[in-house]
This record gives sequence, C-alpha cells and structure tokens, in this order.
Amino acid sequence: MRPAEPPAGWVRPWWAERQLDPNSAAHAPEPSRCRYWNSDDHVEAGLLANTLGRSWTTVGLPETLDRAAVDPRGLVEWSNWSLDWWVRAGEDWIFPSRALTVRQRLVGGMPVVETALRIGGGDVIHRVAAARGSAIASIHEANLGSSQRNGHVGASDSHAGPEVFVIEIANSTSVPIAVALAARPCNLGAFEHEADEIWEWSNAWGIDAISVDGRAMSLDYGNRVAVSRSAVIFDRVPGDIVVGSHGRDCAGALIESSIRAAGEAHASSTPVSIRADTATAEQPPAPGHGREPTSVVCPQRLANAAAVVPLVAGATLRVAVVGRGSAFQWDDTGSPALGDAVLNAVPALERVANGWRQRTEAGCRLELPGGRLADAALASRAAQLLSTAPCDDGGGVVGLMLWPAVYTDAQFAGDDLVQLLALVESGAPEQVRDLLLRQAQAQFPSGESSSMGHSVAGTSLVLAEHLLSLHPDPALGAGISEFVTSAARWLLSHDATRREAPWTIREGLRAGYRLLTRLGADHAAGALERSARAIAEHVRVDARTEPEMTAFYRDHRGDLPWTSMRHGVSEAPSSRRWEWASHDTGLWVHAAVPWAPPLPFVMAEPAVGTPIDFVADTAASCGRDIVATALLAFAEARPAPARSFNRLESLVSVASPTLNWPTFMDPKLGTGTNGTGHDLMVGGLFVRALLRLLVDVPDRGAGRAAPPMLRLAAHWPAAWLGQPVEVHDVPTRIGAVSWAVRWHGERPALLWDVVPHDPDGAAPVVTAPGLDPAFAAGAWRGETLLAPMPAPDG
Repeated sequence: MRPAEPPAGWVRPWWAERQLDPNSAAHAPEPSRCRYWNSDDHVEAGLLANTLGRSWTTVGLPETLDRAAVDPRGLVEWSNWSLDWWVRAGEDWIFPSRALTVRQRLVGGMPVVETALRIGGGDVIHRVAAARGSAIASIHEANLGSSQRNGHVGASDSHAGPEVFVIEIANSTSVPIAVALAARPCNLGAFEHEADEIWEWSNAWGIDAISVDGRAMSLDYGNRVAVSRSAVIFDRVPGDIVVGSHGRDCAGALIESSIRAAGEAHASSTPVSIRADTATAEQPPAPGHGREPTSVVCPQRLANAAAVVPLVAGATLRVAVVGRGSAFQWDDTGSPALGDAVLNAVPALERVANGWRQRTEAGCRLELPGGRLADAALASRAAQLLSTAPCDDGGGVVGLMLWPAVYTDAQFAGDDLVQLLALVESGAPEQVRDLLLRQAQAQFPSGESSSMGHSVAGTSLVLAEHLLSLHPDPALGAGISEFVTSAARWLLSHDATRREAPWTIREGLRAGYRLLTRLGADHAAGALERSARAIAEHVRVDARTEPEMTAFYRDHRGDLPWTSMRHGVSEAPSSRRWEWASHDTGLWVHAAVPWAPPLPFVMAEPAVGTPIDFVADTAASCGRDIVATALLAFAEARPAPARSFNRLESLVSVASPTLNWPTFMDPKLGTGTNGTGHDLMVGGLFVRALLRLLVDVPDRGAGRAAPPMLRLAAHWPAAWLGQPVEVHDVPTRIGAVSWAVRWHGERPALLWDVVPHDPDGAAPVVTAPGLDPAFAAGAWRGETLLAPMPAPDG
C-alpha cells in the first residue's frame, strides 16, 4: 500500500504546513513579501513569514548562552538549523508536523518538553531538555588534551561547561517502529521561497554539510560571519542514513524506500515489517561503527539528512546534541569513548526535571489550589532561570541576552529586566548577584555598562537597588559601590543621553540615589542630587525642538527622579493614555491603550511612528498583545487586585500546553502572530503580579515615621474558598514573609510570620483585604480567625 504522506515537496515545520494548507484555519500564504521595520530601517525581503504559528518553548541551562526552541510538534531549533523526528509504523512514515494525534506538555512543569505521537493503541514519546554532566570534564581533558591549545573552549571555563541537549524517544506502543531524526535547514520564523514550491533559505539559516560516521552526525552551518558546527551523538549506530541536497528532501528517499519495500513484500507475498534491531527494551545495542561514513554537501545550504533507528516495543533512543557552549572539540565528538562519556554522564530527563524543580523551589514556595494557574506559576518561575545567561561581550546583565528572541527580532533592551526582577522577587537572587558582579567587572572607565551593544547602566542600577532592597548583602553592596557611583556619573553625562533611553536614565538615577543612601554614602548621594538639579535647571524647555530633553531628568509629573520617592507615588490619571511608571521596580511603559482597560486582553495597536505601509502588512495585525495584558495585570495588582487576578486567569486560559505565551496571539487560533513564540517577559510579569497579589509591601515614601504596610492575600477568588493556601519565604523590603490559611467552616484562619531584615524596626501593619477587609494587626508574626466568607451566590 502506498503511503499517503508526504505529497511532493518538502516536509516543512508545523507552522509552514498549516500556513500553506488551504484547508487549515491558519492558511495565510500572503503576503509573500514581508516588511521588517525598526526606527532606523525599513527592509523588504522575499519571505514567507510565520504570522500564525509563532508558538514554541525555550529550553536551555541558566549558566550558558545556548538555547533551543521546541515547536508544538517536537521539532527542535537551534541558532541555524533544526532537528525533526519522524516515525515509521507499519508501511507508513508519520510526520508529527502533519499529524493530528500529537500532544505536548512539560515534565513536572519544568523546561523538559514532552511531545507524544499517538500510534495505534500507544504513544511514541519524544522528550528534550538541556542537561549537564559533571563526569564529562575529566574524560574530555584526557581524550582532548590539545583542545585548549587549538583555541577551543576548555572544560574548566566557568561559563561554558559541558552542556548538551538531550533527546529521548521512547516506543511505548506494543509493536516495533522506526524513528528518523532529521537534520533540517529550516527555522521557526520565516522561509525564503520562490514559486511557492522551491524553498530556499537565507544566509543566516541553513546547513552547508552533514557527515555521519558511526554514532555521530556532524553538521557545518557556516555563514558569512563565522563557521559553526554541531554534533548529534546517538546511543547506537543508526540502521540507515538518507540524505538530501540541492532542493531534494531526504524525506522523499524515506518514502521511496518504504514504497519499494512494500512492493517487494507484495510481490513475494511476504508481510512487510520493520527490520528489528538486535536490541531489547532492557539492553540497547553495543556501540560501534557499523557502516561506512556518509556525507552530503550543498552550496545552496540545503543539506539535510535523516538517521533511521529501529526501536522495538519498550525501547528508548537517547541522543545528545552538543551545544555551541559545550566543552567539546567538534571534530572529536564522533569518538566512541567521548560519545559514551557524553551519554553516560548526562542524567535521564526525569532526573533533569527533578533537578529543575528543586532549583525553582529553592526560593519562595507557593502551595496554591491545584489547577492551571498554579501550574503556570511554577512553569513561569522555572523559565525565568533561563534569562540569566552571560553575553559574549561582557557581563550581560540587562540587555539582549535571550538568543531565540534575538533571532526573531523580539527582544528589546530592558525587556529582560522584568525576568531578572522576577527572579529577585521569587527568592532566587544568586544568579542575578553573579550577573551584577560580572557587569561591575566589565564596566567601562566612563561608567557606562554595555550588553550586546546596548548601554545598560540605568537598568543595571535599578536591578542592583531592587536586589539589595529585598536581599540585603553588605558584602555585595561594598563590592559594587564604586560601580554604582561611576554608573550614576555616566547617567548625568551628555553621552548617556545618546546611549540610554529617557526612562533608564531617570529610573537609574533614582535607583543610584537610593543605593548610595543605603550604602551610607551620603556625601556621594548629595553630590548626585546637586548635579542632577543643576543639569535639570539648565535644560532648555522647548516643546518644538527639544521635547524629550527634560524627560531624561524629570518624570511625567515634572518631578526630579527622587521627588515622588519622598512624597509618595500617585497613579496616572485615568484620562491619560497608558503612560505608567512603577517606581519600586523602575519599569516604565508606554502603550497605545487607555489606562487599565476592562477587557481581559489588550488588543495590539501599532506603536507611534510606525510607517503606514508597515501597518498595512500582516505583521501589524497581531491580535492580542499578551505582553501589554501581562503588564496591566502587574500594574493593577496593587490598585485593583480583583481585576489583576482576572487578567491572570485570562492569561492562563490561553497559555500553551507547555504553559507559556507568545508576544502576540491570534484570538481564534491561540497561536503567536508576531514577536517571539515563548516570551519570557510575559512569564516574568505573571510571576510578579501573582506574588504581589499574595504578598505586597507598598512603598509609603522615604522619611515617613509610620510603620510599613504588609498586605497579604489582596484578592481571594471564589474557587479558593475552603481551600488551604501556603506561601513561604517571599522576599520583601522588610524581610522574608510566610503565611498560610486554614479553614474552620466559613471562617479562614490566617497565620503569618516575617523574618525581618531589621528585627529592631517597627513591626508592619498586616492586612488581608481579600479575606477580611476589616482585619489589621501590627506584629511580625501571629495567627487569627477572620470573619466568615460565605460562598458567592450562584
């Protein structure tokens, strides 16, 4: 029987299969030419852009720069290439990008992505995650002693350790199958194309050459900038290798092979079956070289290859993909000894997920009523750990650090400040502390700090001030005091006005003033204030020629950066367009929506200044602005907690099966339309909004004698009535806060405990407006039975 798939042409990623299928709800082949725009350039190229399938899940390790994106069908994309998986069951090859019986989830809510393909009465399960094996380093040094002399990264390098991406494919069906792991010259963002059939790739994407020798598949995807290589290491020798180049897809060779095998079996009246390996489910085949090396080269950068491995029922294939930041020399990854070291040293992905969970819950711990909101909170907290990788050009604290986002033009300077603040607020300050120390070491003599070409002195000061406020550390404060002073001087210089955004200067000065005051550097703090006042007084106010100049040194009320800190913070008037400042976090946001719209989701609108012809393109028709919606949830957590919680529930309702969100989302399809497919900024804002609803210490202004306010349980949803809740060790500027609720019929019992930064300071005034608006108590710890909370009508 002739297999039904694929038709003529390439097996494309999930998004392209849907977008080019006239019968799909996501059919959108036009425009064939996509315009990319930023403030300086307006570029037009012959691209089929992914406008309705920008949804994926980022995996990686916190300490390294390498990231991979896993699409909804299990295709894994690195910087220049991707690795797909196909399954042969009986006579047919099944391609997950086209299959309907595919499910996806996170293992334990952690960055371990599981994709299940239903076949017959069972599943073929594909899992992928980044992992680290400590035992690899010594083996690497013994076998590759010349690597450092050749200029390769050594195993002892602190930021480049032995990281690999691990893929496990398990046959949980009752029949033997064959699995093909296919190296593909494609990406998740766009394709160059011609005549809708002949596919080409830009110079930034594609594979020049692939070679398979024994258990190792090596890829060369050099481009104009550099030559890059990766290696895919199998735990056994593949049973077959098929290759393609010059526009030919290796999937076609697999189909042709299946057709020939089916025809031969039909002619001989012998049932066709998948060739069984000598392996059993308990014991994989012995490693070794069982075939001649295979290679393919393509000058069009269309090299592709699939390694076919038979899997009996119950067997699991393990594959390691050596990442760019790994401590391995590319040319030696095919060594049997090193291949064994890689696969044996890296733990199973169940253990990787358990390690992620321990790391995530090492900070604060939230025991919320079960459901997707609790699951999304845990997954978002774990994902924030992926936002602290160091950059190549310095410490890389607050800049464009997330490589998948960089490749899709979706991350902007300052966006990752949200992720780093989420780590600080959820009790995971260690990585942020390390980033700040690296940033201090890489500071320029002028006082400027840079990350990937962006000046980040202002946002670095905001991050440092928030970190030391929630996690006091005298040693760290002393260590970065010179960094703070130099960065503040830089922000007052004329050069900073050309390198920094107005809000980063303003909020950086505010944070620098607070930091110097906290460090006891009153003289330096006074000098900073005098200098800022002198500059502000001499700035010529001319709305026609210099409308932005005063914004560098005055906020939207015309105050100097620290004025509102002394006299309290007023909310932006409801009559204004959304121009909102969060003075306790330094986040300044402009968006083209009214302040706090009541609708669950903010609809995307083009930013001011966007060219009209760009607006006319599909790139501007983004649907829901998920980032703006999450920003509103965080902004409303203090003044309107019920509405904030409702927004969080709305976000949860449209979260992907792997509990994340794209930057923009189609309201009907629920998939990404623009930006990045896994926007960590949304997850960071989700975490911060939820934590603020659970534990909040509003800033009452400096110099006030009144005790601090501690607000617990700002909102209590109806679904939580009668449900126990525990919140442990949430860091605040007064100390680590824990509380719990137990129920006595309709009456909640509240227990709270604060481990104060200053035990001799005034105890906070504790309130719990979501449980009992009338309750207030002034104590570091206590317990009380609150007023009854009857069930809501209906």
